[in-house]
Formats: sequence, C-alpha cells, structure tokens
Amino acid sequence: MKNEVVDVHAHILLPGVMGCCGAAGPEMGISAAGVQFFRAGDYRLEDVKFVDSPFSDVDMRLEKMSEMGIDRQLVSPSPLTYFYHVPADDAISFNRQHNDIVGELSASHPRLSGAAALPLQDPDESCAELNRAVTDLGLVASYVGTDVNGVPLSDRRFDELWSEHERLGVPVMVHPGPRTSYSPAEPFLGQLELDIIMGFAIDEGLAVAHLLLFGVLDRHPDLHVHVAHGGGFAPYQKGRLEAALRKRPWGPGALVRPLEEQWKQFSFDTAVHRDDALAFLVSTEGADRVLLGSNFAGWDIEEGYAAMVEGLGLSDADNAAIFGGNAKRIFGLAELA
Repeated sequence: MKNEVVDVHAHILLPGVMGCCGAAGPEMGISAAGVQFFRAGDYRLEDVKFVDSPFSDVDMRLEKMSEMGIDRQLVSPSPLTYFYHVPADDAISFNRQHNDIVGELSASHPRLSGAAALPLQDPDESCAELNRAVTDLGLVASYVGTDVNGVPLSDRRFDELWSEHERLGVPVMVHPGPRTSYSPAEPFLGQLELDIIMGFAIDEGLAVAHLLLFGVLDRHPDLHVHVAHGGGFAPYQKGRLEAALRKRPWGPGALVRPLEEQWKQFSFDTAVHRDDALAFLVSTEGADRVLLGSNFAGWDIEEGYAAMVEGLGLSDADNAAIFGGNAKRIFGLAELA
C-alpha cells in the first residue's frame, strides 16, 4: 500500500467568512489596479493570489494537492484572521463560522481535515469552542498564535484551555501572526515584511521557551504542541536553553520534569527552505517528530518538499513517518478509503 502524504502546513481562506468579523472584515479581492489583496483589520497583504486560487477555492486546492503529490491536508486558519485584537463577541462569532465551514469541508472532502480557530482573548469561550469543534465538527487540533496581544501562551489564564486539549486528546498547533497586524510599525520588524520573514522564527522560539520555562508542559504532560516553520529558532538554540537552566540563578529546579522529556511534547514541520536546515532538524529531533509542511498556496510554498526529504538519505520507514505517518499518529487521522 502506498504511504499517504499528509501536509500539515496548509492555510485556507474561506469565502464564507468574509465580512464576518465586524469592521475587521476580513476581505479579499482585486484592486482597481489589478493587484490581489487580503485585508484583516488595518493589515493588508498584497501580491499573493487569494481570489480564484488554491487558497480559497476547494476544487483548485484538491487539484493543486494532486499536482504536488499531497494525498491529504490538515487545513488551518490564516494567521491574518486570528483577530485577537477585536472585540470578543466579534471574534467568537467569526471563529464559530470559520470552524463550521471547515467542519463541513472536512466532512464532504475526506482528503481534508481541519484545525480549529479560537478566540483566545476569551479563554473560557476558547475552551467551549474547542470542545464544540472537536466533538461536534470533527476537527482534529487547534491553531493558535504565539501570543495574544502581547500576552504569552504561558500565562495562567490559558491553563484550562491546555487542560481541555488534554481531555479531548488533540494537539495545539502554534503559528505566529504578523506583528504589524495588531501593533504600530517599528524599525526592526515593521519594514520589508520582516515580521513575517524573520519575526515568525523569533516568535516561535519564544513560544517554545515560554511553554517550557514557565511550567506549561510540566503542568500539562499530555499536551502535544506542534510548531510551524521547523520550530523557528527553538531547535537550533536548544543548547542555550539547557545552558540557562544549568547556569542562571533561576535555572536549577525550574523544571519538574527534565527538559529532554518535555521537549518530546513538541513536533515540527519541514518548512525550513534549506536541505541542510532540514537535515539538522531531523538529526536532532528525530524523524518521529518532524511532519511535512509545505506552506501550501502561500508566497513561500515549498513545492520541492519531496526532494528535500528524500535527499536526507533516511530509511523508508523514516521517510514514511515524515511524509504522513507522524501526522496520522499525532492528529489521529484515519486511513483514507
């Protein structure tokens, strides 16, 4: 039997949620100058094909998946539509609509599974929506940013949400949103889209550090955390975290369980853009915690994912794990008929 290829880094834009978040929109279209755009609140992204594209058209998505050799996808909300900065009522309504449509898509298209969008500015409502999305709609994970308007994921207000993930047996997927979508531009990351080009890796590394050093994984040993873009800077600076835990005054005794044990609660995708970076990730983290992620339909899509993985010279079993076996295990995906 052919091993299924599963892509876990695949955002989706839903025409059915356009205009469903009050003044924030969202909105996608083509300007008078013929430039495609997507607007979420005050944030506007241009020169990415949104309309009549695999981003927003399901039939085109499935066709593109087949062209790329992808059997199935775990579709996720665009980080432009986290909407953590809007009034909670607007965010709750938007996320329910988003999850309803993703649930309908996954029910009617077996090649698609879904991750739930959550209104994290209201942790109680996020717990309720996660439960509804998993129990009633069949979604298989949540999809969250690395912070909520500057509040880190390690904040105690989110503890019950992580417990809800454990009770439901579903992972949380972590992917940053653009910093300039909710805060004023600043000189380091506010120009040349550096917040999404380099800022994402910074934010992912910080999120990993917060989940470890502030006791989230100690308090939630059954929580699985999947981090996009190969984990950002985290896997490449794990030694620095280890050194801090040994040498800084607060370090010894900061963790109840050893770092290496907690680290196994993370998995990472292959979206690192270089063969040598992927080789490092697999060699340090193990083939059992690296999942295929293509950045599907985005400006940074990795259509050459197969050559990157196969170029590592791994065993057939390890290749099968990265291409799809790990995703099916971690997200509880049944075999396609």
